[in-house]
Amino acid sequence: MNKIFKNEDSFLGKFEAFCWKLWEKEPIRFIFVGGLNTLIGLVLTLLFRYLFDNVFYWNPKVDFLGMDIPNLISFIIGLPIAYTTQTLIAFRIKWAWVRFARYPLSSIPNLILQQGGIYLFETILHIQEQISYVLATIIALPIMFFIIRFLVRPIKSSKISKSEDHKTDIE
Repeated sequence: MNKIFKNEDSFLGKFEAFCWKLWEKEPIRFIFVGGLNTLIGLVLTLLFRYLFDNVFYWNPKVDFLGMDIPNLISFIIGLPIAYTTQTLIAFRIKWAWVRFARYPLSSIPNLILQQGGIYLFETILHIQEQISYVLATIIALPIMFFIIRFLVRPIKSSKISKSEDHKTDIE
């Protein structure tokens, strides 16, 4: 680990050590990566909303299930980015095509929550669309840690977990 502050006894040295210790915790990395992915998704959504409203002059709402097209497009574009950052940074595991193919399953609840939130905030409560996108995104974050962790982590075989349990019983 490269240290910025060489004097570990100074306030900044202790603060740096504390930050690195926090960074080793999986939930902290997940929150960081989730925030980064959320920011990317929001920027893409707002960009597509602007394009639909001001360039294409087309209503970005589909009457079928009240889907928000800018949010849906940014969601699809963001899937490979989100999987890669969650895999490599948050959970520190090898990137795999099989898990990448499974990863969109984690996004279904997120997409449903976001679409429902956008509909609630923008259509029913008449909140400005930019604020609606932010609020709808925040709603889904707490649930996603557990869903993504389950789908991104490799599945351990029962033989390995049983032998590991047996080792801990013997020791």
